[in-house]
Amino acid sequence: MEKEGGQELFGYIKPYKPEMKMKEFDTYKAVYCGLCKQLGKVYGPFARLTLSYDFTFLSMVSLSLSDKCGGFRMEKCVANPLKKKPCMVPCGDLTLSASAAMIMFYYKLKDNIQDSGIGGRIKAYLLLPFAAAARKRAKKLHPELEEIVGTCMQEQYEVEHSDSDSIDRAAEPTAKALSQIFERLSEHHAQRRVLSRLGYLVGRYVYLIDALDDLADDIKTGSYNILYRKAQKDGTEQLSEIRTYAQGVLNLTVGQIAAAYELLDLKRYKTILDNLIYLGLHQSLKAVLEKGTSKPNAADQTEIETNGKEITV
Repeated sequence: MEKEGGQELFGYIKPYKPEMKMKEFDTYKAVYCGLCKQLGKVYGPFARLTLSYDFTFLSMVSLSLSDKCGGFRMEKCVANPLKKKPCMVPCGDLTLSASAAMIMFYYKLKDNIQDSGIGGRIKAYLLLPFAAAARKRAKKLHPELEEIVGTCMQEQYEVEHSDSDSIDRAAEPTAKALSQIFERLSEHHAQRRVLSRLGYLVGRYVYLIDALDDLADDIKTGSYNILYRKAQKDGTEQLSEIRTYAQGVLNLTVGQIAAAYELLDLKRYKTILDNLIYLGLHQSLKAVLEKGTSKPNAADQTEIETNGKEITV
């Protein structure tokens, strides 16, 4: 999916705050903040700009499967240096997510240089040296991630520059990449199979909802969008019909994600992950469908606020 100016690649797997207990949301925020700290510590301050909800989800799944949890501690934040808040301590689960985020960010900038407008290319060129250094460091920590993401981006480029109007083919590179990344969250064979399937479906979901989110803008700029391309081949260019079709495909994918998720052997954080899977995915889809047609309800928005409350896990 081509975007102007190096935005975050993914950001749709959010918690639905109104249905979360305070303790659960505080725990989620602590993991979110821990990932932010990890990005800054390992890859430099600019790396915090790549922080997204989707890599927080990856961290939550990884932590939920681990035999041990490193715990939390009170730390200051650059956004609010006068007030300490709960933060997940550095651990391997966060390192994997941070490395994946940086490698994906680097390749996204490369993609923007090739396909974005002049503003997007300039911004990508300015960020590329920092991203290249971070990617080099991430490659040393997790060389397998470099191979996975590099292959994904090459396959995505080939698909988006072909005549294919297949949604399955367009979503396949991202789905395969996340399948392989999720598979690395466990050493147990049975769990690896489930994680592979879960990652595949999550990758399909984020690719397609991103296409739906960018639909109107991509039509205006002439950027590649598989939903619009398929609609053209099917003989329709009505946005309402395209959105209705995409909604059906995404709802089916969410159902498949839930089925795969139920097969995981979780050791902690089940209520948080339940919220993300059963409520958050649908809420993100609802927000994308309503974007531009109505003002979002304040209760539907997720904010990662900073505070100093203690967490009980």
